[in-house]
Amino acid sequence: MGVELSGQSYIPKLEELAVLSSPSHTQNTAPVMNLYLILLLSVLLAVHWSHGQDLVEDVIVAHNVQPLGDWSAINPNQEDVQKAARKAVENFNMKSKAKKYFKLVDVTSAQIKITDMINYKIDAIIGRTKCLKTEPGDLDSCDMAQRRLRCKFEVQYNPRNNQFTTVTMSCNK
Repeated sequence: MGVELSGQSYIPKLEELAVLSSPSHTQNTAPVMNLYLILLLSVLLAVHWSHGQDLVEDVIVAHNVQPLGDWSAINPNQEDVQKAARKAVENFNMKSKAKKYFKLVDVTSAQIKITDMINYKIDAIIGRTKCLKTEPGDLDSCDMAQRRLRCKFEVQYNPRNNQFTTVTMSCNK
């Protein structure tokens, strides 16, 4: 019944099993045939079940991922934080009644919250320059004066239109 043919075992077809189990053929072999059928079906089911149930262990790797919608600390030296801080200082200069420009000295800490916008909470130190607001000039080329302010900025970045908006700002000596 299980004859080996060129590396593949021979499994009888349903019609052959019907012939083998016919009344004329099963008078002396009925108990053996029933046992063979049960064994064959058990083996086929076991092989089928074992191929469908591959036991593979999944490896779980933990990553430090920014949770959506929650504040978390980030490196204040990151380029996006620095850019958001510079935009906040630009906005500060537009709204300030000071006669001279201020520029970013240092970002001391930063937090980020990702929603439909990218929100930054930035603690920074800004310094007064010697450049007057009435004179056109480049802030990078302005010399620094002694006065420093500690500021807290909340800045939103809209990635859809690449725009920064300063939501809140407060500065003190």
